[in-house]
Amino acid sequence: MNWSRIARTLFLAVCCVGLSGIVGGQVITEFGTPTVRSAPIGIAAGSDGNLWFTEEIANQIGRITTDGIISEFPVPTPNSLVSGMAAGPDGNLWFAEQVGNIGRITTGGIITEFPVSGLYAYPAYIAVGPDGNLWFTEYGGNKIGRITTGGVINEFPIPTANSHPVAIAAGPDGNLWFVEDRGNQVGRITTAGVVTEFPIPSAGSLPNGIAAGPDGNLWFTEVAGNKIGRITTDGVIMEFPVPTAASTPVAISAGPDGNLWFTEQPTQPTNQIGRITVDGVITEFPIPTASCHPFGITAGPDGNLWFTEALADQIGRITTGPTSPQILAVDTNAVAGSSSNLNGVLEAGETVQVAPTWMNTLAMPQSLVGIASNLLGPAGPTYTINDDFADYGSVAGGAMSNCASATGDCFLMTVSGTRPSQHWDATFTELLAVPVTPATTGLPIKTWTLHVGESFPDVPTSNPFYSFVENLFHNGITGGCANGNYCPTNSVTRSQMAVLLMKSKLGATHTPPPATGTVFADVPASDPFAPWIEQLAGFAITGGCGGGNYCPNSPVTRAQMAVFLLKAEHGSSYSPPSCTGIFSDVECTPTPAFAVNWIEQLHNEGVTGGCGNGLYCPSNPVNRGQIAVFLTKTFGLKLYGP
Repeated sequence: MNWSRIARTLFLAVCCVGLSGIVGGQVITEFGTPTVRSAPIGIAAGSDGNLWFTEEIANQIGRITTDGIISEFPVPTPNSLVSGMAAGPDGNLWFAEQVGNIGRITTGGIITEFPVSGLYAYPAYIAVGPDGNLWFTEYGGNKIGRITTGGVINEFPIPTANSHPVAIAAGPDGNLWFVEDRGNQVGRITTAGVVTEFPIPSAGSLPNGIAAGPDGNLWFTEVAGNKIGRITTDGVIMEFPVPTAASTPVAISAGPDGNLWFTEQPTQPTNQIGRITVDGVITEFPIPTASCHPFGITAGPDGNLWFTEALADQIGRITTGPTSPQILAVDTNAVAGSSSNLNGVLEAGETVQVAPTWMNTLAMPQSLVGIASNLLGPAGPTYTINDDFADYGSVAGGAMSNCASATGDCFLMTVSGTRPSQHWDATFTELLAVPVTPATTGLPIKTWTLHVGESFPDVPTSNPFYSFVENLFHNGITGGCANGNYCPTNSVTRSQMAVLLMKSKLGATHTPPPATGTVFADVPASDPFAPWIEQLAGFAITGGCGGGNYCPNSPVTRAQMAVFLLKAEHGSSYSPPSCTGIFSDVECTPTPAFAVNWIEQLHNEGVTGGCGNGLYCPSNPVNRGQIAVFLTKTFGLKLYGP
C-alpha cells in the first residue's frame, strides 16, 4: 500500500483547507514595446482576450496578448497625448486624447476620433457607465463628459472650480465616481449629470486613481498623501497609509483575487506594485526594472494584473495567486491502466491519462498535488475516474509543471457509451493543494473540460487532420458542412474563409455588424456571408480580388491563405521579414513569387511545413482539412485548454 500517497491525499483533503500563511513574492514579467520611447500609460482588457494600452509619446495604441506578443496602431491625430483607456460595451476599446478627442479602436485596429468641445478640455481618463455610455474626465475643462458608442458627446460642469478631475470609474450604486487632484475631493455623478463632491480628510493628498472594489465601496490612490483611500457610496472616507515612504500610488484596479492592486512610482529607483485587501492590509512587490514609472493597471483575462511602465517602455504582468491552471494533455502517454491510441484526443471506450499543467505563480518553490472528482457529462454514457490523484512534484517559482513529465503520476479517466450528441464534452473538478494559500482565498479549484472525439463520421481517427478538425469543432469555429459531416477534402471558398478567420481571431460567439452591401460589387447585403466579408475588409485583411469584387465563391489558394492568416494574426499593418528561399516552388530571387515573404513567415512560425518534398504548392486550393491545421496553429486554439 502506498502510504506516502495516502498521506498526501489526506493532506490535500483535510489539512490544507483554510490554511493561512504569508504569500511569497508574486511573479512579475515584463514585455518591451517595439517602439522606443513609447511611454505606455493607460491599459484595459479587451473583448478579444488581449490587453490594450495607450502610448503617450509614440502616439499609438498597443495590443498585447497574454503571451506577450505586442502590436501597435498609429493614432491619426499627431501628438494626441493618448492617456486613459477602457473597454467599451460595444466590443471596442475607447481612449482619451489630451489634445481634445475621445478615440475608439476596434479589436482589428481601426481608429475613429470624436472631438471634445473646448480648447483646453484635456480629456484624461475614461470608463464605462451603467447606462451603456462612456464617461470621461476633462482635466482642463473641469467637466465630466459622456459619449455614446455612436460618438455623441454631452458635458457636465463640476461645482468646484479648477478641481482637475482625473480618474473615473463606475460605482456599484449605478453612478460614476471620480477623483479631483486639485479639488482634493472624490466626486459622484449620476447618469443624469448631477454631481456631488466629498472632501478627502488628508489635505493636499492629490488623488489620482479610482476603482470599484469587491466590497461595494470605491477605492482611490493619494499620490501626495501616500495613502489608499476607501469611500462608501454614502460618502464616508477611510484612509490607509502605504508602508513605503513617498511611494506615490497612482492607478488602482480590482483584482480577480478579491483585492485591490495599485501602481507606485516613487522618486527612488525601486518602483513597486501594491496590493491592498478590503480590510486595508497592504503588501508591496518590487518591479525588476528600476525607475520604470509604473502607471496604469488592470485585471487581465488570464487572472493576472497587467500594468504599464511609462519610462521603461514596457508592459508588466504580475500574478495574483499561488497557482494558475494552464492546459491539459489528454491521451498522449501510454501508462499502466490505460488503453489508448495516443492521438491526443479522448474517444469513447478509451481509458486515458489526463495530465494537467499548473504554473507556480509565486517566487518561491511549491510542492503541488491534486485530487480529481465529479467527472460528469450528458446523460446516457458512463463517466469513470480510474485514478483520482496527480502529483506535480516541487515546482520552482514562476515555473510550470505537468504531472506526466514531473512524476508520471496523473489522472486516469474513462468515458464509454453511445454518443449523446455531435459535440460531446465532459467535465471534472480538480482541487489543488497549495501550502501557502491564504485563508481568505481558499484552495485553487479548476473545472476542466474533456472533449470526446469522433465527432464527424467522414473524419475518422485515421485521418491525418483528425485532431485539428476536432479542435476547430470544439472551439466553435465550424459546425461541419452538412448531414453531420465535415467534408475534409472540399475546397475552402473565400466566403467561408471570412467566417473561419473572424471566428478564430475574435471567438466563436463573435457576430459581425450588419452588412451594407456597398463594399464589394459581388457581395450584396443579402448574402449570408456579407457581414463577415465586410468585416474582414474593414480590418484591412483583404482588399478583394480586384475590380471592386471579392470573388466569394472562388477557392482560397495556399499562397493567399498565408497572407490572410498572418494579417489576421498580427494586424493589417504587419509586414513579414524578407524571404530566404525555403521552398523550391516559391521563388525568392531574382524575381520574388507572389506572397513569398508571407509563405516563409508562416513556415517560420511553425504553422506549415509545406506540401511535401520541399514544396509549398502555392497555387493549390486549401481544403477543409488543411484549414483546420492552419487556423489551429496560427491562433493557438486549444482542444483541452485552461
